Amino acid sequence: MLAKIYLSILFVLFANSTFADVKKDAMDALINQNYIVAIPLLKRLSEQGDPNAHYNLAILYKNGLGVVADVVKSDSYFSKAARRGLIDGYRKLSVSSIQPGTTSPGLIDVALGPQEWVRAQTPNFYTLQLASSTNAELIKKYFVENGLDGKGGYYKNKREGEYWYALVYGAYPSVSAANLAVASLPADLKKWSPWVRKLKNIHRIMSP
Repeated sequence: MLAKIYLSILFVLFANSTFADVKKDAMDALINQNYIVAIPLLKRLSEQGDPNAHYNLAILYKNGLGVVADVVKSDSYFSKAARRGLIDGYRKLSVSSIQPGTTSPGLIDVALGPQEWVRAQTPNFYTLQLASSTNAELIKKYFVENGLDGKGGYYKNKREGEYWYALVYGAYPSVSAANLAVASLPADLKKWSPWVRKLKNIHRIMSP
């Protein structure tokens, strides 16, 4: 009963909000793992056809975050995301494809270069660092061979007078979501023993 009253209050609070306001509030709630706030807002956005809301709801239902895990509902939302043009929704429905698990707001522009992709991600989100090397060409080779355009990128930073290059993959709203994503990585990416890093920390140390 209390949950119904709470949701009713939320509906009143956001009834007159703009689409952009609701989207921002939903993403802020996701970042803070406040799913009781995020879910009704995402459902409202989903009813208006927002593909990112479809996708985020699919992730929540898939992993049982704030809701009872439900594969049928998860696949339904992934399908809606795919029909609205969100390619990650389609990939999630295909067990043979790479599953980036990204829940960052907005569509990722595959035209972005690898370093620009890293800079474009939400600072409070997390990513998976796959590999690092002083050999830039090796990291670029890994990036190309694994088809990571639009799903990841690489960055460079200076350590003890030497440039290092690091390959990263995906953007996730929480550490737990990032850790869950590790299990679904393709074998070619998992073999590097990926670890979770906050994007804000990467942005801080990135070299031009």
